[in-house]
Amino acid sequence: MISGARRTSTDLGIGAGVGAFSGAFGVGGGILLVPFLVLARKVPQKRAQATSLVMVAMAAAAGAVRYAFSEEVAWLPALVITIGGLAGAWLGVILVQRSPNALLQGLFGLMLMTAGIRMLWPTTNSAVNADFVPELSVSLAIGYLAAGVAMGILSALFGIGGGILLIPILVFSFGYEQHLAAGTSLAVMFPIAILGAIRLTRPGLTQWGEGALFGAGAIIGALLGASVALALSGSLLQIAFGVLMLIIGGQMAVRGFRQSRTGSTIG
Repeated sequence: MISGARRTSTDLGIGAGVGAFSGAFGVGGGILLVPFLVLARKVPQKRAQATSLVMVAMAAAAGAVRYAFSEEVAWLPALVITIGGLAGAWLGVILVQRSPNALLQGLFGLMLMTAGIRMLWPTTNSAVNADFVPELSVSLAIGYLAAGVAMGILSALFGIGGGILLIPILVFSFGYEQHLAAGTSLAVMFPIAILGAIRLTRPGLTQWGEGALFGAGAIIGALLGASVALALSGSLLQIAFGVLMLIIGGQMAVRGFRQSRTGSTIG
């Protein structure tokens, strides 16, 4: 048995590591915490996903603040994306309670791998001017809303922040530089993750105390991770992010398709 003090220090340390990952890449970190809870702590998948959202929200808030100080958050587009994201999170919570989603995870893994290859492929957008200022028109607002809905559904379904999907969309569909995409992603992630965690509390899935403990460490880690990321070039981060998507996408695809063939679920 692990003592209470040792368990607390372990959770804080894990949260710090996940938070550093979150702040550096502009993602929630649930993609790391959920497997840990399921495999190491034997937490049921849906409970792990819901609890992860608490940590995701706390890490995202800290990371967004750090990026905001460097003016790397597009606030108006973030607001529009958030509106779509909250709607998507609402729908995603319904889906996660009613649907076995092993096949969905497998398909999503393939999509991540495709997006990862796209991030690594040299394009004109990969050298976006660092002074680029996102505009907002009716057509762009619709695109931002759609991106937010997809991000929100993903967040609730898999207990992750959704930045792993939003960042490639911002970079390649809207022309964002990597730092700006990461900062905007984190700003959007906070309210979406909070809504998902709140909605999953009623069925008894969200463990707020445990999630907040991971989140306390994640706040420190996210601030450090974001600071390191801001000191690096956007092109280098984009390459690292693309490799990350290939690795995570491959793992999700293999796990999802294996579980769908055996008839088990991950939701």
